[in-house]
Amino acid sequence: MNTKRPHMVSKGYIKGWADAKGIVEVIDIQGRRGLRQPIGNATVVNYVYEPTVLTTDLEAAYGQIESAGTPVIVKLRDRDIALTSADIAAMIAFMEMHLDRGRYADQAKVRTPAVLVKTGWHFEDAELSLGDRLLLSQSLPDVLRLATLGLEQWTWTVISTEGLPTGDGAVLLWVPTKGADICTVSFPLSPTRLLVIGEELPDGIPIHTRITDNCKRWIIGAPGTLNLAWADDGRAAST
Repeated sequence: MNTKRPHMVSKGYIKGWADAKGIVEVIDIQGRRGLRQPIGNATVVNYVYEPTVLTTDLEAAYGQIESAGTPVIVKLRDRDIALTSADIAAMIAFMEMHLDRGRYADQAKVRTPAVLVKTGWHFEDAELSLGDRLLLSQSLPDVLRLATLGLEQWTWTVISTEGLPTGDGAVLLWVPTKGADICTVSFPLSPTRLLVIGEELPDGIPIHTRITDNCKRWIIGAPGTLNLAWADDGRAAST
């Protein structure tokens, strides 16, 4: 079943940035606008994950991942890291989904020409939607999959901070030196909680800026924490 108004950044996840009225701040980098929105409208793009060629219901698959992962995020926000193996698997799947969506977050309207080979060697011209490309990317060998890193065996820590933003580029992959293997994965759980998997992050890293700079289209913050007049200087930033 196709979802008319899917969120490009999961609704249940960004609820952690909402105030008592369910409002978050949103910067649409492509649209060059900043606004305050209810979470029900934030990062919504109609039919964005609907495939035009492939038959997999991608939005339904995402819904299952969100249903399993969101309760684990809530648990981690309370600094409860007594996670079960099922919790850990659900959280890794959620971050994998978030990372996949983020890679193409600025390409919702892009259509990619393709040629379909049908039974009897009949050829048909087609255009791949974002949903098709996301599905195909899951089998590409050069696309990093978090599941291959062995995160289940790494150290999971939740650290306190203030004013964290999130967005489509919120999953950050860290290496100790250029060209080295990934040693840490970080993911904001709320404006005051950051999940760190693997080695500790060095002191003084501008995590807020790293998150916003890594976002391709959507940046989300708690009310009063983003520079909604970002178009004046051409780039979003935390206040």
